[in-house]
Amino acid sequence: MRCKMLPPPRRLRVFVLAALLLAVISWYYLDLDLELDLPLLRDRLPLHGGKSHPSASSSPSSSFSASPSTSPSPSPSPTEPPGASISLEPSSSAPTTASSTLPFTSPSDVLLIFKTGASTFWRRMPLHLTTTLSNSRVPNYVIYSDLAEQLALDVESVDVLANVSDILRTWDASAHASYQDLHSSHHLNTYREHALLPGDEPQSTLAGNPPGWLLDKYKFLPMLTHAQKNWPAVKWYVYIEDDTFIFWDNVLRWLSTLSPDDEPEYWGAYSGEGNATFAQGGSGIVFSRSLMRSVFAGPNPPDLVRYGNYSASACCGDIILGQVLRDHGVFVNRGDYGPVSFRPEPPWKTGFDKLMWCAPVFSFHHLHQRDLVQLSLLERAHTSTQRPILFRDIFTALIAPSLHTPQLSHWDNFASRYLLGASHPSTSSLPAELHPLNPSAGDSPPACRAACLALPLCLSWRHDSNAAQCALDTVVRLGRERDPLPAWAPPTEIVSGWMLERIDEELGRDECTVVSEP
Repeated sequence: MRCKMLPPPRRLRVFVLAALLLAVISWYYLDLDLELDLPLLRDRLPLHGGKSHPSASSSPSSSFSASPSTSPSPSPSPTEPPGASISLEPSSSAPTTASSTLPFTSPSDVLLIFKTGASTFWRRMPLHLTTTLSNSRVPNYVIYSDLAEQLALDVESVDVLANVSDILRTWDASAHASYQDLHSSHHLNTYREHALLPGDEPQSTLAGNPPGWLLDKYKFLPMLTHAQKNWPAVKWYVYIEDDTFIFWDNVLRWLSTLSPDDEPEYWGAYSGEGNATFAQGGSGIVFSRSLMRSVFAGPNPPDLVRYGNYSASACCGDIILGQVLRDHGVFVNRGDYGPVSFRPEPPWKTGFDKLMWCAPVFSFHHLHQRDLVQLSLLERAHTSTQRPILFRDIFTALIAPSLHTPQLSHWDNFASRYLLGASHPSTSSLPAELHPLNPSAGDSPPACRAACLALPLCLSWRHDSNAAQCALDTVVRLGRERDPLPAWAPPTEIVSGWMLERIDEELGRDECTVVSEP
């Protein structure tokens, strides 16, 4: 029996209708499949995933999850390299660790202390209202500045220098003049609008330190005295600066393992040597109640009358504070979390290695506003009650997506552990594997990379053509695009590289199933 063929127009209409019906059915099942299986597909990202990037929603473990709408973009630096990136092997299951059973310190037992200044107040503090201080997660906080200003309906900064300005006149005429200018109507708007403490790190003007920097160091002692007097009952005092992000839940979990009324103690990013140690201020500092009572309570707390001369000659407030605490027999705690979890730099400048990989992260410093939002979104996306946010999580969400190529020109990853080249002829400080490669490793980027390849622990390298120098490192830093050189500077080329396979092998495959206990 012969089939009767439909006329061409009718045949075309049937084919079109059939195709449309098939498309609708396929779309329905594909949408259902993606809706059900997309998280599983994300968990099976390859090590070198091309255009597949980990994000806050494709975490290193199934306990770290978020909907795509709340995931931070994986851009950690002011200027990023474009393109695809390496990705890490995700954990097959949520880590189980003793730290999962640890209680949290009640937020009501902690006072969060902000230090800011008029020159940065309006550029940095408003965003903290929607990140650090959002949802009433921090019930006790105070903002110290060099000018009282209204940030919100019920949020006002405290001018912590109001009662010490006459003392400044005695010890530091420049600082006193800056404070007076700040409070005069003629200079007030200029001081606010032309802030001289930009996004990352304080810079000096040709005339010396900017006005805000001159005043900043004098805030520490009156600030802590005021905090102890007005919040004497809290167990812990946590200090941060206006360009610092603190992982609040991580800190509360850690504080639950400590006693606020033991010997006076404080914790932070350890700095200094010998008897001149202190905690770096911008990284965050934690003070116990016993320390605050023993040092800053009573009729004669340390003040700028007693420490004015020393303060005038010291560069920074955290150094002044370190000296005051040492005078009271208190040294910065050098426990497991002192040097590692409080970070004095932003994530893109942090050197990631095995030492910190599975450790909780407490803070980052020198952050742009975008960094602050990214870290806040990452923290909110971390819903696990089994473990704190680890440095592995930071690397996976914010750093790995940008490590897309073995090397980049005009890029500085700050490698610095081992220096090779004509200006570093000595091999006494170099591992044996590098002896035959010095000084030729400084000749070119390929020679520098070959030196890194010869050293099994090397994870990153940096070649400076002008200095004919090769720098190798055992940590991974993303780094940033190199700032343009002034016209008078000699031309130079910085090439930075990363050993991507080694990074995956040494770091990426460590799923942190055992998390360091606080």
